[in-house]
Parts: sequence; structure tokens; C-alpha cells
Amino acid sequence: MAKNNKDIIKSLRFSEREYRDIMRRAKEQNLQFSAYIKKMIGREFKYDPVLRGAVNNLANEVNYIGHNINQIVKNYNSGFYSEIDKERLMEYMRVLNEKVEKLLKQNGY
Repeated sequence: MAKNNKDIIKSLRFSEREYRDIMRRAKEQNLQFSAYIKKMIGREFKYDPVLRGAVNNLANEVNYIGHNINQIVKNYNSGFYSEIDKERLMEYMRVLNEKVEKLLKQNGY
């Protein structure tokens, strides 16, 4: 069986803020620094069709919600804005935020 020697060492420079952010993200995923960096590098070079499909679906939903928001704004500008419109707008924004957050969490962001 071939031995997996890891004898190449590279130095990286980070600002204090960048380093804290990387370490926080690694900790959130229960990974050591090097494992987290390797995971992120590997992600850069892979095309994920499932993620791409999810992003496309989310974009379609954002467009749909955007049309509804435009209608509410039009009503507001015409003087027909009601409390129900305000509640609808807040609900659309809540749903949108939930969907974006879910997609990000599913993909490790």
C-alpha cells in the first residue's frame, strides 16, 4: 500500500480578521485549520450540479417574490398601501431570508 507522505509545506499570510474568520468557520464544522482549508480548496474546483440547481430554483423564487414586492410598492406609490400589504411584504422577506439561509447551510456556508 502506498504511503501518503505529506512533505510539502507552504506558508500563507492572513490578516488577523481573515484568520479569526477562517478559524471560526473551521470550528463551526468541527475541523482543524488544515482540513478546513483543504475542504475549501477542493470546493473551488468542483462543479456541483445539485447546488447549481438549488441556486437556480432560489433565483426563480426570488424573481417571483420580487414581482410581488413591486406590486406592493406600486400600491404604496398610488396611495393604496394597506396594513395587509405591509404584512405581505414582511412575510415575503422572511420567506426569502429563510430560503437563502437554508441553501447556505446545506452547502457549508
